[in-house]
Amino acid sequence: MIRSRKGTPVAPSGQPDGAAPAPAPHVDHRTPPADDLLAHEATEAVDAAEADHAPLARPSRRLEIVCAAIAVAGSGALFLLARAIEVRNETGGIDPRWWPELLGLGGLALGVLLLVAAVLRPPFDRDDLEAATRQGWFRVGLAVALSVAFVLLWPVLGFLVVTPVFLVAATYLFGGRGWKTLIVFPVLMTGFIYLLFHTLLKVPL
Repeated sequence: MIRSRKGTPVAPSGQPDGAAPAPAPHVDHRTPPADDLLAHEATEAVDAAEADHAPLARPSRRLEIVCAAIAVAGSGALFLLARAIEVRNETGGIDPRWWPELLGLGGLALGVLLLVAAVLRPPFDRDDLEAATRQGWFRVGLAVALSVAFVLLWPVLGFLVVTPVFLVAATYLFGGRGWKTLIVFPVLMTGFIYLLFHTLLKVPL
């Protein structure tokens, strides 16, 4: 017991004798509820993204052989069709058949190399690709339908009319957005193809 200068007993805690000591202020060291909520939501978002992630594609020798065979057949058909282009004056140099023939021969050579590699070597790893999904097959089907419509409408409406529409639809189908992507790109690409083939290489479009 400690006495003050006037003789009044004072408790060691500084309170009058017999009084309970003042409680110490409570300090909450826990994370605020808002932070806990944000952390919980972030964890749930990561778990949902992992759950929705499509499985990775597996190596497939059969797929490689089929793709290489399609490349060989398509390139061979392009070369034969290029040889059938009518030319009024045979110059013996660069003519309307020259560029399509070059593309056909180049594609044919690459297709044969791919076919040989698909047969002789182990299939390539495709860990950076996702497995085929229903949405992916749906887009492929729409792309094929657009290509068929483009080929059928080209002779009727003309190259300069059908090509921009086809490019806009195909670009939008595969995720292109924005006015530059959907307007500037199709117009510039159509003009480039027209000038290259129709004007420079004299290939009628």
